[in-house]
Amino acid sequence: MSAQLGIDHDGTVTVTPPTPTAAVVFAHGFGDTAQGWTDTMTSLSKELPHVKFVLPTAHTIPITATGGRRMPSWFDISEFGKINDENKGIDDARDRLTALIDDEVKSGIPRSRIVLGGFSQGGAMSYYTGYHLKQALAGVLILSGFIPKIATFTAAPEAIATPALICHGDADARIPLTRALAAKETLEAAGVGVDLRVYNGLTHSVSVQELRDVTRWLQRVLPSSSDDTCQV
Repeated sequence: MSAQLGIDHDGTVTVTPPTPTAAVVFAHGFGDTAQGWTDTMTSLSKELPHVKFVLPTAHTIPITATGGRRMPSWFDISEFGKINDENKGIDDARDRLTALIDDEVKSGIPRSRIVLGGFSQGGAMSYYTGYHLKQALAGVLILSGFIPKIATFTAAPEAIATPALICHGDADARIPLTRALAAKETLEAAGVGVDLRVYNGLTHSVSVQELRDVTRWLQRVLPSSSDDTCQV
């Protein structure tokens, strides 16, 4: 039986297999919605038939950098490209992603079987949320992302055991590769295990090879069977 596709009143899309034993919570980028990633995650689910995919949609908010234009965004942006922006609203977005993880735990999936990930601004949210949690996840997945407020970034001691896969194109003009390298250095300095994959010629997007690498990594950190007895 194939996975079932659903969407709730808040715009959260779910791709749910008959018997999920693991989950991926994946946040889209600035100006996008969950539906922009539905086809990609539905395709990944065919290679990961035991994994439930949860794709939230950011609330539509006024963006300072666009003169107040309202757009789907996980937090406000005062100036595009600013390294240590205030990111107003980021804590509320973090609480929302944390609540989605908690929902999967309540459904019976342990935290050690949950990956939090995202693209671009969604990747920023994954760093900011995943490494502030008081218990480790199976992993944090970052596609073309960056650590927000990197100058003051600290990882919770309990979250250091959460490994990260960082994927980034070397031709990304929107979020330069230097921000992925800075994230790797920051996480490793905190004691986090990091796997960085750099894609030649890739702009601010995803590639077929990148998605193959993501699939293999997810198969490793979320194997189809688990003897995990850790508390949720």
